[in-house]
Amino acid sequence: MIVVFYKHWKMRIRASKLFIHWMERGMFMELCYNLQTCSGTSTIEKDLSLCAKVGFSSIEIDFAKAQAYLRTHSMSELGDLIKMHGLKCASINAIFDLNFCTNQKWRRICEQFDFACELGDSCGADKVIVLSSERSTLPEGTTDAMIFDDTVAVLNRLADRGLPHGMNIAFEPVGTMAVGNIKTAWEIVRRIDRPEVGIVLDDFNMFLWDVGSDFDDILHIEPGKIFIAHINDAERIPFARIDQMHRCMPGDGRIDVVRYVDNLRAIDYDGVISVEVLNPGIWRKGPDVVIPEAYEKLRRYVD
Repeated sequence: MIVVFYKHWKMRIRASKLFIHWMERGMFMELCYNLQTCSGTSTIEKDLSLCAKVGFSSIEIDFAKAQAYLRTHSMSELGDLIKMHGLKCASINAIFDLNFCTNQKWRRICEQFDFACELGDSCGADKVIVLSSERSTLPEGTTDAMIFDDTVAVLNRLADRGLPHGMNIAFEPVGTMAVGNIKTAWEIVRRIDRPEVGIVLDDFNMFLWDVGSDFDDILHIEPGKIFIAHINDAERIPFARIDQMHRCMPGDGRIDVVRYVDNLRAIDYDGVISVEVLNPGIWRKGPDVVIPEAYEKLRRYVD
């Protein structure tokens, strides 16, 4: 009992010291909701209303929900709707399969990117999230060095294309993709060395790489180059079965979310931290349940 009491107060003292440090330096992360959470079971109008009501300050818009809204509304109306609720748009989410582009694939990427830039101009977003190709789809004989060089080249091309719109490139590594780990993604961003290109962290995607073993690589990243941090958790099922659909709310699964957030704090990251849960089972609860739950579970780790 004495040991438990001591550990409890030791944790409270540490938390108090961290709070004083953040207060002195103004280190508070911006609470954000990714509209892909409740994908297919809500609308942009409903999402924005609830996000503003519960206390989120930012949202991330995905292509599917934006396109659904734009079937009956204009770009300017979407921008006005976001402003009406007092929200900011942190990113447009997301463009996939960047590597080893044929002419046809590059045209598809450019069409998506140009649409993201148009959305950004209307909604006030200056970041689009992009991801490499699934490793299983790469040409036979592809080496890590080839992936590295190709990714550097395509991110530079997109950054050039986004300059007239002020659109920045937020590159997100995923454990199952060509660029699967934070260390490699950070090396790519450093090699590019331009302000328009940064990195997206996602504890679930880092977990997919090697059960979150690279969380400590966060400590070597410049906080200003982290464009967005995603937060979620992984269902308590065998690792070999886990896929993107097995995300769950922060604290409800098997990821060491505390360590993830502590490492963000350790480097004084004070940017956007966004709940992104791509789980149809959770979506079916509906936005009236999911959005307040997402906010409260995010606050446990960030406040």
